[in-house]
Amino acid sequence: MDAYFLPIGTAAWQFPIIAALLTLPYAVYSYRKYGAVSAYRSLLLFSMLFYLQCAFYLVILPLPDPSEVAKMTGPYAELTPFRNVYDFIVKSSFDPARPSTWLRALRESYFLEPLFNLTLTIPFGVYLAYYFRKSLKKVILFSFLLSAFFELTQLTGLFFLYPRPYRLFDINDLLLNTLGGVCGCLIYTRFLQKLPSKRRIDERSLEKSARVGFVRRLVALLIDSLVILAIDLLLGLFAGGGVPYSGSLVFFVYYPAFALALRGRTPGKLLVKIRIERIDGGVSPHLSICLRYVLRNAFLLALQFLSHLIPEIETRQQAVFVVVFLLAVAFSFVDLCLSFRRGRRLWYEMLSKTRNASSFADDRVPKRRESAADGRNTDPAEAKDAHETDGV
Repeated sequence: MDAYFLPIGTAAWQFPIIAALLTLPYAVYSYRKYGAVSAYRSLLLFSMLFYLQCAFYLVILPLPDPSEVAKMTGPYAELTPFRNVYDFIVKSSFDPARPSTWLRALRESYFLEPLFNLTLTIPFGVYLAYYFRKSLKKVILFSFLLSAFFELTQLTGLFFLYPRPYRLFDINDLLLNTLGGVCGCLIYTRFLQKLPSKRRIDERSLEKSARVGFVRRLVALLIDSLVILAIDLLLGLFAGGGVPYSGSLVFFVYYPAFALALRGRTPGKLLVKIRIERIDGGVSPHLSICLRYVLRNAFLLALQFLSHLIPEIETRQQAVFVVVFLLAVAFSFVDLCLSFRRGRRLWYEMLSKTRNASSFADDRVPKRRESAADGRNTDPAEAKDAHETDGV
């Protein structure tokens, strides 16, 4: 059993790292395509990714020493169909006339290895039939292709990293893996039909697309922060690292400049389909956007300036600055915590009378018109209110 626990254990500690690297691109993709990140869809796709990682590791792990592989002299492939059935009947302890041998035979490798190859692709068949809505014929095709990928990985010695194959290419594994995918498809058809359909998941995402919640704003902030960091690094390279407070200056200019140029959007907000809009139509939105970011950026720069005074405290006046700094930090923390509440805007949004609004429905208007002109069906669910600020 160690041969199975080692690959699964390795995948278990590596998968969180892979998932963390994929979370931001996946969130951007979800917001652009569906207008929201569905927890159920995320669970399905990331669980499938973990399953495929486990399946691949079960095929290649444990990795042997290349010097030991070079000494191997066994065959590369088993090309006799149903050889595993013959081995079970002839080589195992199974004796139809002796019931006492039946249970013992089920614990032997002649039975367990074919069973493992059958069950290996059952989840794959379920995913294909349920989420990707593939027919039985396509499930057979994709299950065969996945199995062929596994077997070719073994036949090539992990894509020629080893001098020769260290595991046997077996045509029976191809047959059993393909049959496993078919079993997974049948399991979904018989027992899992009541699960939420992909269309229903898409509809729920579209219903939430008009909401701009904390997670969506956080994704935009992370993207903008990466862009700011890249600009700061480039400035440092071209200026020889001699620009004082370059990061703060880039931060101060970046947001209002892009928001004005992109009609209330920064690169991060553009990717997740958010725009800044005026709550009422009284003042030019350009002035509101400038006021919004001047208030926020000036406050953050003031915090940074006060933080530099802390190591140089010598007088009572400087101690007052420190107290002001700590109070400002506490205010920022409380305000940030309150922003988790639905419909709650941050202090600089209230003063500038601006808010984050979803542009997902607006961006899809040309697509809907184009679909209607071509006689195709429009989306099953429309965005409800582009001015709501709660949700994911």
